[in-house]
Amino acid sequence: MMKRLILILAAASAILSCRKPFNPADFSDSLIYQGSVFVEYQGESFENKDIIVTFTLSEDEKSADIQINQIRFVPMMPVTVDTVLPVSVSGSDGSYTFSADGVYPHSPAGAEQNKYKINKLSGMVTGSMLSFSLFFGDYPTSFIGQRQETSTRN
Repeated sequence: MMKRLILILAAASAILSCRKPFNPADFSDSLIYQGSVFVEYQGESFENKDIIVTFTLSEDEKSADIQINQIRFVPMMPVTVDTVLPVSVSGSDGSYTFSADGVYPHSPAGAEQNKYKINKLSGMVTGSMLSFSLFFGDYPTSFIGQRQETSTRN
């Protein structure tokens, strides 16, 4: 199982490794957060510190893309990746709840990443905090982060 996971992650990493570094200017319509992603894998919890996550709300405020930038979900991943989580949103005026279930993440370029279906994603944006939890396939994953000054949205 471990070898299979590493091979899958290596293949996904190879596809996504030809990307440019994170640049806040590319996310001028997004809220930018920095925090930790926690992943449960084989009975261990792995913390990924100082991860940048962007929250990009649609114009109608009914959906959003949450992009996790430059992450190595588990230490054995050979490279970092960017992944986008599409979510449904409710709320307004900077305070939102969001969710997704049974959908696939995609790359920033739009290619579906169909190895790990997103299940039971739920989260919120309140004040200066963003938090969410989900299952990537069978792997419990969560994020909690603080809004960064480079966010341009109010």
